[in-house]
Amino acid sequence: MSAAADIERAQRQALPFGTGPILLGVCVAAACAAPFVLNGYGLYVLNLTGVFALVALGLNLLTGYAGQISLCHAAFFGVGAYATAILTQTAGVPYLLSLLVGGLLTACVGAVVAVPAMRLKSLYLAIATLGFGVVLQKIIFEWRSLTNGGGGLALSPPVIGGYELRATGLYYLTLAVVTLGVWGAWNVSRGRTGRALLIIKESEIAAGALGIPAARYKVIAFAISAFYAAVAGGLFAYLVRYIHPENFSVGLSIAFLSMVVIGGLGTIGGSIVGAAFYVIVPELLRGIKDAPGLVFGLLLVIVMVLMPKGLWGLARRIGRRA
Repeated sequence: MSAAADIERAQRQALPFGTGPILLGVCVAAACAAPFVLNGYGLYVLNLTGVFALVALGLNLLTGYAGQISLCHAAFFGVGAYATAILTQTAGVPYLLSLLVGGLLTACVGAVVAVPAMRLKSLYLAIATLGFGVVLQKIIFEWRSLTNGGGGLALSPPVIGGYELRATGLYYLTLAVVTLGVWGAWNVSRGRTGRALLIIKESEIAAGALGIPAARYKVIAFAISAFYAAVAGGLFAYLVRYIHPENFSVGLSIAFLSMVVIGGLGTIGGSIVGAAFYVIVPELLRGIKDAPGLVFGLLLVIVMVLMPKGLWGLARRIGRRA
């Protein structure tokens, strides 16, 4: 009964249209009109929010639905960034194709990382993925002939169909990819895979009794999550136009996990809300020394204690009462 209740609740929460078609339309219209209102820096902040939201969407499928804690998503993010940059800058592969190939390559890496998930759980799995993240970051740093090591990679603007993407073009591309990511995550969470992951999260023994191969679905969850992170990394690389191995440290993995927890585990909307909070709040408090880190840390504690469903759950409750 508990697993069935989790499935029903998660399906209701995962529905991106739950706040109503009108609100959704307003958000889409505002997002499309943003480049005409914001300056370059404001557009950069929105771009970064979209990139992190994409990572959070994939990580929420893995952690919120499958119950698998990962501390190596910054490494997936970095592999995607470097793969896209190298394919585009060195091999001359078109940018959109590089995004796809980098995502698929990183999905294969994620499937390999999923092997410990077949035997490990909880903190043990977190420590194992932490080790994988450190190893991947070290490989990026040491493989100087390919990644330029500590020198990093400076990138020129990407080109699509002969058109050089500047800030506005990259923003609309990010918006389109995030929209596809939300649609994909929603379909996965509402489909057979999402239901299977929720049952595995509740009880692997029950999943086995129902004929659900837990090992296969864990690999699928890791691969999908790594794919999301890699595509986001490819967008991030050309947003900042310079990537360095230190950009993809363990601290970033912890930040990704924090976004999911603050936004709301097992919710599509929570992934976007958590990413927006992580990016925008520090910018609003930039003039106050140490305030961004303090506010973020305090809210994380408050969410864990008082709002187990995160900011998205709180917003849904307020919306229902209104």
